[in-house]
Amino acid sequence: MKLLKYLLLVLLFSSVSYSQFDKTILQVGIGIIEPFGNTSKGTYYSNENLMINNFAHNVLVIDSNFMRNNYGLKTGINIFGKAKFNFDKYSITRGVLFAAFNSFNTFEPSKSGNIGVQVININNELDTMLTSVNYSYTFNTFSFGLGIELAPTSFTKMVSPYFGANIAFNLMNGKLSRTENRYDSVSTSFSDFRIGVNFDAGIEFKINKQFGLALGVKYDLGNLLLKNTNSGLADVIEWGKSNGSLNDEEGRFFSTIYGPVLTSIRRESLSKQKDINWGTIYIAANIYLDKPKTTGKTTKKK
Repeated sequence: MKLLKYLLLVLLFSSVSYSQFDKTILQVGIGIIEPFGNTSKGTYYSNENLMINNFAHNVLVIDSNFMRNNYGLKTGINIFGKAKFNFDKYSITRGVLFAAFNSFNTFEPSKSGNIGVQVININNELDTMLTSVNYSYTFNTFSFGLGIELAPTSFTKMVSPYFGANIAFNLMNGKLSRTENRYDSVSTSFSDFRIGVNFDAGIEFKINKQFGLALGVKYDLGNLLLKNTNSGLADVIEWGKSNGSLNDEEGRFFSTIYGPVLTSIRRESLSKQKDINWGTIYIAANIYLDKPKTTGKTTKKK
């Protein structure tokens, strides 16, 4: 009796082991991303009035809410790839490995206007003059991670919905560039590593044994863990600096990028806690890498 139980366990283990990775799906796709929550509110720029010699001039400035209350994120593009590994013989339960690149503000043009600069005039007095300025802003994330997916009707080999959840490791980077007089460019950037989760759902259509299509939606909670705000003078956000922090936790930080007049004076700012969340609508191609079935036939040696 014990021997029979042992044999049954061996056969069951062998069957599960064979079925686990005999059906692999590679999925590559492209989508449109849309930010949600406080990251999508506002813009990185605004217009203010600057008084010079008793005359009001309209100037283009970095909005005082940028990085304090939001990141001014707008619609962008998503490119991704997934490897899905079957966990049962019907391909209903799958393990997922993924990598994705998101580029926000893809369709936002650069903004042009004037800004004030401080000069010492011929009378050795501090004065303010106008100069032309152009701003551009990008925010990108590179994500990779793993998770689990369920496709309840995958065994039909035709049409199947799927849904899953993944742990995401997110490298986030924002870059704000300023060009004066059309020639002199300088930028400031900020980047950090965050851990989040995403939820994925869609429907897949199998065209033949090798190829298929998928339509889906995904929602990312990008910075659930490791939020932080760097409050030291060494971590100031200023033009020409390339290693600033996201400052997504409630706290204080220093910056020189705000105001209608360009200045190097560090100004303390209050940062609110900010959630970096976004949704994605995508279309993808599925490539099925099924292992060929063995017939069990052997050839006799002569």
